[in-house]
Amino acid sequence: MAHSAMPDDHRTAQVKVLVTKSLKIDEPDWCVGHAGDRAEFKVDITHYGPEHSIEINGITTCRAMLAQSPYSETSSPAPVLYVEDGDITGSYTPDEVEQLADALTETATRLRTLGRNLAEILDGGTA
Repeated sequence: MAHSAMPDDHRTAQVKVLVTKSLKIDEPDWCVGHAGDRAEFKVDITHYGPEHSIEINGITTCRAMLAQSPYSETSSPAPVLYVEDGDITGSYTPDEVEQLADALTETATRLRTLGRNLAEILDGGTA
């Protein structure tokens, strides 16, 4: 009895796999490191400098730090000052409004200093 060719019952599927491996990258002098940092894609890599929490009279007005995303597809690869707003949302009495206004004025002064530090870095110096 002759055997006819049997159809191949073995099925295959193509599956996309995220491969994780280490990537050696240049790091600016001001970066605090990447100890627990995990990026799924190269474009997700961001260098961060030390965080400056600007607190005046017990009010955290903002947090600021140098940041750089050298492989980003949507922003400049140059260092920037990343600023997060602080804990100022709330209801204030007239005296507290004065305190908040003073805190915001001092915050502006400190942000200008951090901006000048950034300008030094962009000009090739170290801040």
